[in-house]
Amino acid sequence: MTFYSSPLSLIRFMLGFALILVVSTDRCSAQSVEFKWEQTEEMLPGVRLISELATAPRSMKLHCVRIDLRTPGLGLDTTARTGEWNENKVETIRQTTRDFVRSSQSGDRKIRLAINADAFSPWPAPWNQPTPTNLQGLAICQGTVVSPANGTPSLLIDADNQASIQITTSGTPTAKIRTAVSGFGLCLSDGVAQPSGDDLHPRTGLGLSDDTRFLYFMIIDGRRKSSQGATTRELGELLRQAGADDAINMDGGGSSTLAWWNDVAPEDDKCQLINQPVGNGLRFETPAAEQLYQPSERANGNNLGIYYSLAP
Repeated sequence: MTFYSSPLSLIRFMLGFALILVVSTDRCSAQSVEFKWEQTEEMLPGVRLISELATAPRSMKLHCVRIDLRTPGLGLDTTARTGEWNENKVETIRQTTRDFVRSSQSGDRKIRLAINADAFSPWPAPWNQPTPTNLQGLAICQGTVVSPANGTPSLLIDADNQASIQITTSGTPTAKIRTAVSGFGLCLSDGVAQPSGDDLHPRTGLGLSDDTRFLYFMIIDGRRKSSQGATTRELGELLRQAGADDAINMDGGGSSTLAWWNDVAPEDDKCQLINQPVGNGLRFETPAAEQLYQPSERANGNNLGIYYSLAP
């Protein structure tokens, strides 16, 4: 039996025990997923996909893509300015992620895989209509600034596919940046998942490995009985487990979408969903509601995708 020499000693012990308990709980609150990348086949050159159903701390379906930025011919592209572009007022036309992929097939940069990116306003708006919108952070398409920086974290990629994640402001140099998208905040910084609230939603995350070789796209489905969503801290922890050192919490909720162009699909429309979005904003969180679920795709302010200048 341990005896304490004073009430102060007991208080110190109890505070220390409480701290250990909080840290332990924090580390265990995101389900560990085994990201065995080398045991997966490439779905595209330099691109591997892992889809898993985590069962703790709750049921949540996640999809993570690892992209090797050193892959010859691989490039990244995002939504271009609208023809009626007006900075901070009308910057892009909203488009579903699959329509972003589909519309690229007639051009030189045929998108093969894409994810939703920046938040946008105004919202609410017709969830599936191509309306004009304003992006919430730095966006650059093929070297042209689509939306100016506003102090949020951005994924920056130059013409040599050198990538970084950093907070961007009006003073951030952009002349050498070819592609940029932005999110709400960092969910992972220097390998540490960042604190967050307890609210559960579908999530979209973009992560970057410490050596900047690998870019990660992650979607966690939510608002369904079978996949209840995640906190932003859990998103960061899962991206850390996947191999990221820094990561951004992007636009989520009904916007979270991951899709690809599948050349061998038997359907005429070869653009397929990888996740199961809830773009219409409805919830399917009871067994009865889950039976009524059908994927619905939101028109997003912009999207981010990969293409190949060399035919894959």
